[in-house]
Amino acid sequence: MLRIGELARQTGFTPKTLRYYEEAGLLRPDGRSQSGYRLYHDAAVERLRLVRSARGLGLRLTDIRRILEISDEGKMPCVHVIEVVDRELERVDTQMERLNDLKTGLSSLRSRLSEAVVLGAPRSGQPCPCFVDDPCQC
Repeated sequence: MLRIGELARQTGFTPKTLRYYEEAGLLRPDGRSQSGYRLYHDAAVERLRLVRSARGLGLRLTDIRRILEISDEGKMPCVHVIEVVDRELERVDTQMERLNDLKTGLSSLRSRLSEAVVLGAPRSGQPCPCFVDDPCQC
């Protein structure tokens, strides 16, 4: 049995994070020592590796908790994982579209700024004309 500090060292999480994961339903101590310390079986290390991997892929704690619950019931969580991954892929696609729009806008602004420098920047104290949509302003 591992105390929380040892589990933290083996997994790279802080004890504070492990207590948070316990509150979030991702981790359960398997008991307590006579002194009241949380005790965990070695299987908690693998459970936390799954949590780290899933968090690294951007999965929400609620989704990870459900995956673990399904596993704890002795079932394979693959169908649920597919649903979660499909939803995350949609979210990433949407985010990539927004980032591409942002990149296009920044590139356009950069071009206008370059033109403004070549043509002569506005006098001191005037706002930068490059934020105006009319390219003639630069």
